[in-house]
Amino acid sequence: MNFKILGVETSGAVFSAAVSRGDEILSFREEGNSAGRPSALLASMIEDCAKEAKLKLSELDGFAVSIGPGSFTGLRIGVTTVKTLAWALKKQVLPVSTLEVIAQGVSEGKQPIFLLMDARKGRVYTASFRPDGEGGLQRLSPDRLMTPEEALKEIPKPAVGVGDAARYHPGLLAPAPSARELCRMAARRWPSGVVDDPHRLVPEYLYSKDSDITGW
Repeated sequence: MNFKILGVETSGAVFSAAVSRGDEILSFREEGNSAGRPSALLASMIEDCAKEAKLKLSELDGFAVSIGPGSFTGLRIGVTTVKTLAWALKKQVLPVSTLEVIAQGVSEGKQPIFLLMDARKGRVYTASFRPDGEGGLQRLSPDRLMTPEEALKEIPKPAVGVGDAARYHPGLLAPAPSARELCRMAARRWPSGVVDDPHRLVPEYLYSKDSDITGW
């Protein structure tokens, strides 16, 4: 069945939204959130995506959202927006790790994929995946917050290094997380019922909630 899904990705400096029907991306919007009104920006992007896809939000089967780790502010906006829409429209939600969304963008090969993302305060976010040969990913390790030294000891060999923490490990590929990849992941997972109740949806910060990271 070709499920109709809206995907939202707000974990970094660039927000994106997409609408898919099965594997087909019907619409996509991507824009930097530096204008100072990120909530309004995301709402506008969602509206534009729905119009281009010629679908009402009520006609969607559900929502997929990137839940982090990443920007605290961006994640709160994305998760809160999706949670509100899903609750109001009585739809289900598929939460997906931001690190997995990034890895999905480089999953064409056969080697394991190692994520190393700058988490500030001298820490990195890290996780490992292996392409499953069918367009998906097999998780090799959980999303974790670590020191760079700890993370580098756990790199699979050989592996494709991905992320924005090149100061700790030069030569990393640096694709941004995208709602397009998020929707493609959702299309594969939705039929198996791997969805969540919107009421339980929360961002995955990894840092404690009282952490003070200016600008995040």
